[in-house]
Amino acid sequence: MKNLKITGLLVFLFVNVLNAQSQTTHQSEKYHIQFTTTQDVATYETESDRVIGFENDDFAVDIEVFKLSEVSADYLDDLKKTTRIIASQLALSDVQQAIPLANVSSGYYVRATDIDGEEDTPVFVGVIYNKTKQLIYEITVYCYDLNLSAGRKTIESFNLLE
Repeated sequence: MKNLKITGLLVFLFVNVLNAQSQTTHQSEKYHIQFTTTQDVATYETESDRVIGFENDDFAVDIEVFKLSEVSADYLDDLKKTTRIIASQLALSDVQQAIPLANVSSGYYVRATDIDGEEDTPVFVGVIYNKTKQLIYEITVYCYDLNLSAGRKTIESFNLLE
């Protein structure tokens, strides 16, 4: 019985070590933001120099960066509401209630769905305000493989760099 407990403990530790090692942190020094994901994503060329994109066949993360002066005057009045509005403006459906991002003081995310023909893709949409740098981040995490857990962990991992 003792050997069984030890074996179980070793398997548990081994799995946790593998999970910890399989996470990758991506950061942008230019825009002072980073996130961690278990997905093996590569950067891709975007149409704008203020959009940072990461993707693979199953997953995509896009971060669009705005200066505070580029958004409407009421953008920050209710960031929870703004986050839901951004998701709706992206033509996403089933937009859920905004949830605070734990790692940033001014950030929220929502879970929504991108309906493309007969395919429904879960999407997490986040909005973060960086008071120090006066920057706004609008983030989308597309879960093409329907892995909501990986998508949620990714959006919740976002934080600001000094």
